[in-house]
Amino acid sequence: MAKLNMRYIVVIILILVTGIIVNTLQHAPSQDNEAGLQAVRSIPLQVGSWKGYDIPLKEDVYEILETRAIVHRNYIADNGAQVFLSIVHYNDTKVDFHAPEACLGGRGDRTTKSVKNVTIEVKGQKILLELAEIVARNGGRRNLAYYFYKTGGFSGQNYIKMRLKVAANKLSSHDSSGSLVRISTDMSEDVEEAHQLLESFLADLFPILEKIL
Repeated sequence: MAKLNMRYIVVIILILVTGIIVNTLQHAPSQDNEAGLQAVRSIPLQVGSWKGYDIPLKEDVYEILETRAIVHRNYIADNGAQVFLSIVHYNDTKVDFHAPEACLGGRGDRTTKSVKNVTIEVKGQKILLELAEIVARNGGRRNLAYYFYKTGGFSGQNYIKMRLKVAANKLSSHDSSGSLVRISTDMSEDVEEAHQLLESFLADLFPILEKIL
């Protein structure tokens, strides 16, 4: 009988712990509308020598993503080169992010995904980033994109590591913010030029993200 009672106690404890974790990690859209919006609005239109302008989004996009804390912006360099920046931010991170390859596939693009290690130099310090690389093809058009997740001190393409970091942040510092950052550019025949373009923009952008997100 004592063993049976102990089992019931263990089950009850597990249920309580699960409930606490779920409640701790649940998504609160109202927080995104305040602190989340403030965060993304702090990302400047001028990034290094790049000048940006916002591209309007349809209302249903905000509803699908369950946050209004979104950057949807095109940046242009002095030589006319263009890089598109997309950031979806949750101040209280929800359960799932919408993977970029799924969105691209939904509009008819054929995508190839791989992992790419990129080293950027920020203020004389070299930083290694593990990014997801996507090549999207639609007719004769090709597009190269890098994306990664960011939460606290973690930046990388590994979704599981990001979720674990969010959970750890929530329990230790009550900070459960997280972002999906994607940069992309159209590819010409010179594939290496597209890579260099994204890496150059990322080197200017990343220090800003470290301060804000």
